[in-house]
Amino acid sequence: MRKFLKVAAIVALALLVAAPAMALDFKFGAEYRVRFYTINNGYGVNLGNDQGAQSARGIQSRIRPRFDVSDDNGNMTATLRLEIGDIEWGNGGGALGVDNGVNLTPGSARVGNGSGGSMGMDGVNVETKWAYVDFATPWGVPLRWRAGLQPWYEFKGIIVDDDVAGVRAYGKTGIVSYEVGWYRASGGPATNTTAATPYASPSSASIQSSTSNALDNNYDFYEAKVGLAVAKAFNPSLYYIYGANAATSTTAAGFVGDPNKPVTVNFLGANVTGDAGFLTYDLDFLMGNANGGPAGNYTAGGPDRVKTKGWVADGAVHVPIGPVVLHAVGSYATGDKQNGGDSEAMPYISPSWNGAGGLYEMIGSGGTFDMVTPTQDYPAGLWMLGFGVEYRPVKALWLRAVYGYAGFTDKRANCAYFQGKTAGACFGPSYRGKNYNATTGVGGLAGESSLGQEITLRADYDLWTNFKVQGNVGWLIPSEGSTVSKYVLQLLYSF
Repeated sequence: MRKFLKVAAIVALALLVAAPAMALDFKFGAEYRVRFYTINNGYGVNLGNDQGAQSARGIQSRIRPRFDVSDDNGNMTATLRLEIGDIEWGNGGGALGVDNGVNLTPGSARVGNGSGGSMGMDGVNVETKWAYVDFATPWGVPLRWRAGLQPWYEFKGIIVDDDVAGVRAYGKTGIVSYEVGWYRASGGPATNTTAATPYASPSSASIQSSTSNALDNNYDFYEAKVGLAVAKAFNPSLYYIYGANAATSTTAAGFVGDPNKPVTVNFLGANVTGDAGFLTYDLDFLMGNANGGPAGNYTAGGPDRVKTKGWVADGAVHVPIGPVVLHAVGSYATGDKQNGGDSEAMPYISPSWNGAGGLYEMIGSGGTFDMVTPTQDYPAGLWMLGFGVEYRPVKALWLRAVYGYAGFTDKRANCAYFQGKTAGACFGPSYRGKNYNATTGVGGLAGESSLGQEITLRADYDLWTNFKVQGNVGWLIPSEGSTVSKYVLQLLYSF
């Protein structure tokens, strides 16, 4: 036995000496953000309504630490990105407790993504944003794989700009880039809470929400994409997304998983970008359809699912002139006409569209300062024209001013307007506004052809390395009602 152990030790030592040394590269980065904000005179369905408490004011903190590790040749990487926030100052109960007295906190609940902002600061609020491995295919195959919790973004966020669990394979050879992916948006209805929505997250509650793994009642998306770098001035790409939704169905018992009858979703998109020297441009066209809408449960009040199908186009031209860049943008997206049958509204997955060309802070998803969405995350039912100008007088200071006009592609694309129709038989955004009559479906913004006009001014100043002070003032002037104003001061340290 002693001889055997001696031989084994010699062999192990020899292997250890012969094995190549593994070098790992560790990186840490983070984003620290403190944001002061005010929005006056309503947002969303109450856009332009100054009657009552229709304003949002607050201060938010958010920290996003990121940890990356890779081998010395980049064949293997792993990423973990966390998020703490958005912590609304004053929200969420801390550990404060006054014996035999009165506490200052709004409550003892301190679990959730916005908790921990009140006295005590002991919120349980660390979230997982990204957690994935990314590795190269061996044998020189030009293909990488990414598996885990990862970002999913399609052009301008028109249909998706969010984080998702899935597997992606991507690569490039010559002028051709390619990608395929599978993403799981939902595991079906929650099994331990009634606060569930089958499509998005199973529950918005602060407790762990479980779904059934014994059923194939998932909502999955499959994507294929190909792009060509033909020339600097012409770079087209084409992508297709297929969704199989077995998480929802219309039955007498409500919307429950039905693995035998998955609901289908289809998107076909094209994108072209280019740099002609004196200008750059980008153009996106996308059409899609979804049985029962994105969630598979839209019936327009009837017994059967109603298909939503439509298209959207979004384009922008950018002209640099010294320290100035001029922008001209436009977009058009079909909306529900409330004429019976299928809905003409453009469907979506989990969008974050920031107005035509992605320039706007109020029309769309809220732009860079997205604490409250004044209008809508997706473009369905809107057309836009606008222009903007950027100016960098010195290296540390960046300025931008934009103007945009948004109208409804059909008056009934505003689902608040149902005069002569059945209330609720419309898919898309709803703007009631000021002086709306909920009984007749008219008044306020209902029946207007225009949503309104946005004027926004923004300034970013690099105070120190990687530290910005950002300011934003904006006004959205609806076609009816009071002007909506937005004011933001943000401190951003990112590295």
